[in-house]
Amino acid sequence: ILPSDTPKLEGLEIVARYIPMTSVAGDFYDFIIVDDKHVGVLIADVSGHVLPAALIASMLQVALTAQCKHASDPAKVLAGLNQSLCGKFQRNFVTAAYVFVDLEKNSMSYAGAGHPPLLHFRSSSGKTVEVSENGLVLGQFPDATYSSLNVPLEPGDRCVLYTDGILETSSPT
Repeated sequence: ILPSDTPKLEGLEIVARYIPMTSVAGDFYDFIIVDDKHVGVLIADVSGHVLPAALIASMLQVALTAQCKHASDPAKVLAGLNQSLCGKFQRNFVTAAYVFVDLEKNSMSYAGAGHPPLLHFRSSSGKTVEVSENGLVLGQFPDATYSSLNVPLEPGDRCVLYTDGILETSSPT
């Protein structure tokens, strides 16, 4: 269910690397391409492993498609995903982060749902900071609210979204 390619926008390079622990997993990413200057990026991690997690990830993919009209507002995207997922499963939950990149304004908006923080390398200073704006996990709390923050971007900046698989890995590769 993962995209076969990453979006190609002039002035933005998106790279994805996915190495699942098993052939069926719950880590997920996808994109909402608004136009040639605006793109949304979702990364998510369904708790648990194998088939149940993969099925929930496929539900997440369908739910993301319904959020296209809110693509520029990460808080609304996560709230919409939460509403779509609540009541659909009991033993699992979903962590997620959503970024909307605006190449016209050289900025990104970010919101999270119980997800590890985004890493932002600022080229001009050579420093990396954690960007964390986290609400509750998706799929468990129908009244959960989310907020987003705006981050200015400069040429050469890099941002990294990842799942807890990076934090939990025991292999150096």
